[in-house]
Amino acid sequence: MMWVYTVTESDELQARRINSMKEIQSISKGAGWLWIDFMDPDDRESGIIAELLKEIKVVKDIKEKRLFSQAERVKEFMLLSIPHVVFKERLKRFPVYVLIKTGTLITIRSKHSSRLVRNSMKTFEDCVGKVCEEPINSSFILSRFFHEISNENLDAVMALRESIDKIEQKALANPGDRRISHSVFAVKREASSLERIFWSQRELILSMREGVVPMIETSEEIKTSLVHPINNISRELTLLESHNNALDSILRLQDLGMIHRVERNLIYLTLIALFVSALLILLEVDILSFMLR
Repeated sequence: MMWVYTVTESDELQARRINSMKEIQSISKGAGWLWIDFMDPDDRESGIIAELLKEIKVVKDIKEKRLFSQAERVKEFMLLSIPHVVFKERLKRFPVYVLIKTGTLITIRSKHSSRLVRNSMKTFEDCVGKVCEEPINSSFILSRFFHEISNENLDAVMALRESIDKIEQKALANPGDRRISHSVFAVKREASSLERIFWSQRELILSMREGVVPMIETSEEIKTSLVHPINNISRELTLLESHNNALDSILRLQDLGMIHRVERNLIYLTLIALFVSALLILLEVDILSFMLR
């Protein structure tokens, strides 16, 4: 699905559903600024993306949901990938790809990112002609994407915490269950993946705020807008650290359960050994008594 957004002379955001490259070219002729949004592009639409970017390899990377840790130059565009994550038993990634050049913004995403795109669009629409003065700055929308995605990614971190709580309850109920260790290490892998994603995202935003990413403009308004996602990601990283500590505590509980089980088995073996020894002594006494008769 493809949509094109332009801004009218009266500073209103105008949306149009499109189906071809010709329509994009036609609209772009009369527009000073263009936002082309691709949601779950099919093969035909992927071909249009390749035509717009004059690049095929990056389209394959996008299809494979590859995450770029840094901004990448793609011909005339600067490409950034913003990881939107969801945790439901397992971690799932739905990256939002943003391509920027002067006068053009391209977003490539899945339907799972529709809410955050709508929220970003609403903020942009409210700010056109106020914060976003002419010429329109696509970097403002990019900063709003980071803002909205960092909010939504917090839900994944909290869902991870709920999963850990369930494992803790099982560990307390049955510390000797070996399956719990497998669950702990599985969640640890997901937490580690999240941590890497968040660190990369935070470094990218900091680079943008410092103004060292080509084609990304950073006015004071944009710098202010980027403070929120930076703080959000820092909080998420702190939560992930506490999650890892909780998982380590579960493993220690498992170790204690194993130690107690070994100690209990040793006690049983000691009692059996004592019983056998006593039985042998009694048998020896009976044999000696028989021989002395």
